[in-house]
Amino acid sequence: MVAKTINERIVLETQPRVEAGRMHSQRLRAEGKLPAIVYGLQGASTSISVDAAAAERAVHSGAHLLDLKLGGQVEHVLIQDVQYDHLHKDIVHVDFLRIDPHKKVHVRIAIEFKGVAKGTKEGGALDIQHAELEVETLPLEIPDSLRVNIDDLELNGVIHARDVALPAGIRLLTPGEQIVCQVKLPKVVEATTEAAPGPTEPEVIGKKPDEAAAAAAPAAGAKPAGGKK
Repeated sequence: MVAKTINERIVLETQPRVEAGRMHSQRLRAEGKLPAIVYGLQGASTSISVDAAAAERAVHSGAHLLDLKLGGQVEHVLIQDVQYDHLHKDIVHVDFLRIDPHKKVHVRIAIEFKGVAKGTKEGGALDIQHAELEVETLPLEIPDSLRVNIDDLELNGVIHARDVALPAGIRLLTPGEQIVCQVKLPKVVEATTEAAPGPTEPEVIGKKPDEAAAAAAPAAGAKPAGGKK
């Protein structure tokens, strides 16, 4: 579970950001900082900068609820959006959403698959179709992940969203019939056979192609064999 005390939650120091634009963002990143914005709770949108390394650790930690030190105050926020560079390698911008820790929020929680599906020992393959679920919960009760044990999943077995056990107080928003994972046989690629070539005209040995064609064709005015003269 996400830590419930300020001493255990991730805290990010921020600085106000007045300038905007690509050049300013590039200068920030050159200084080891990231441009960011915080908004929500009927408050004004505030442009800020955060330490790049600390922000990346926060994003990759899987934590949802963070604390921002902003203007001498601590604000509870969720990581709302993360923008990466064109290689999808480095973070270039982060959006933070202010939240009331006493009001429920809608968040997506990653699914952590545990074990080895029984059906894979029978030639099946595990097909993960959705690796996260959307739920409604209090910010302080957001789990880091939802664990799903797949040891008993047999060949052609399916786990739906409604089958995933949720901690008390958390409501599933993802449609219950949505398939999370299943075990099925790999698709068999049918071999395609080329159509057999049609009959060809016999080749007349010792003659050129034009001569062979002429030899194979009946002479003009010739009557079929067995016909009257």
